Amino acid sequence: MAGRIGAAAGRDADIGQAPGRLATVQAFVNTLDLEQGTDEISSPSALDAWLRSTGLPGSAAGRSGPGELAVAVELRDALRGVLRSHVTHGRPANADVTGGPGAATRLAKLSSAMQARISADADGSVRIVAGDSGTREALAELMLIAAEAHTLGTWTRLKVCSADDCQWAFYDRSPTRSGCWCSMQICGSRAKSRAYRSRTATAGRPATASRSARTEAPGA
Repeated sequence: MAGRIGAAAGRDADIGQAPGRLATVQAFVNTLDLEQGTDEISSPSALDAWLRSTGLPGSAAGRSGPGELAVAVELRDALRGVLRSHVTHGRPANADVTGGPGAATRLAKLSSAMQARISADADGSVRIVAGDSGTREALAELMLIAAEAHTLGTWTRLKVCSADDCQWAFYDRSPTRSGCWCSMQICGSRAKSRAYRSRTATAGRPATASRSARTEAPGA
């Protein structure tokens, strides 16, 4: 995380932290830092500590085991895949972190196993809250936050950096919603440099002999 914070000054002003509770979903996805090679939820105890730091419902009483950790990691990976699909500029809309179209399907499967209930507060307000208890309640709350963001129209602004070696979740504040890198100065610059080198190498490559071979008459 320190490396990310240190690089914050180089990030564009129109991208960065998500608003309100959506920032917790963003932080959850970013518990895995590919660039730094760190994972903040690498064990059940680490998962409990991270959830308690967020104050999510159920997190204070969470006592995670291997099963809860497996669900959390799978949820994080599925969310990252869906957020990557939110980047439509320069990347197929159905791409996910593993390169396949299954992130939304995996997220739907995980969500179907989570519980929610209707709660009426003392002031008469009615809302949907996570059911279950402990760790699973906290993970369900993350999905409720995502659902709330979808209703508010902010969900598709939460994206994952297009750089394969980064995949950092960021919030796209640009008017056109066309942001595709967490930092134009860092990941964007690297991507453009690679694309330039690729074009240059292709332009300087001699034509292959296979082209003439394909134009020969059959049986020649």
